Amino acid sequence: MKKVAYSGIEGAFAHVVARKLFPDAIHVSYENFKEAYKAAETGECDLAVLPIRNSYAGPVKEVAKLFEEGSLHINAEYDLPITQNLLGVRGSRLSDIKKVISQKKALEQCDGYIKEKGYEIEEAENTAVAAREVGRLQNISVAAVASLEVAAIYGLKVLAEHINERDDNTTRFVVVSRSDETISFQ
Repeated sequence: MKKVAYSGIEGAFAHVVARKLFPDAIHVSYENFKEAYKAAETGECDLAVLPIRNSYAGPVKEVAKLFEEGSLHINAEYDLPITQNLLGVRGSRLSDIKKVISQKKALEQCDGYIKEKGYEIEEAENTAVAAREVGRLQNISVAAVASLEVAAIYGLKVLAEHINERDDNTTRFVVVSRSDETISFQ
């Protein structure tokens, strides 16, 4: 059975893509892009799924640097439509929220909404980590900017949907491995 590396925890966008493209694989979480890349490079995992560009926030520089220094080949590309949502703990209301937590690029994608509401911001490693933290805190004044998938995973309530600035928000992910063969998906 194939092992697929991704950066982040369960519910991170890279995890969503890994599950979609390789539903029968073993999905292995790594703390950051470099660790996921190295797992595929060393053979610890067969493949890695990494984000390379967001249509709103631009290239993922940390991943681009890995390609400059590393030896892996891009085997496939996949564009994931990104919809950011405001997620709070059960019992919270939109009017309760004072602070939002999320990954830097996700916060940038929702900048207009966040400024309009006057929220304080706190950065997290990724959107799924932000959602997990909101669930752990159980504070009605704190919300995460993240996907609907993580709302279900971490038992959060959807306070506002589709808060990103643009409707055409997509992130391009690549599947990489030591092989130079192209992978196609139906």
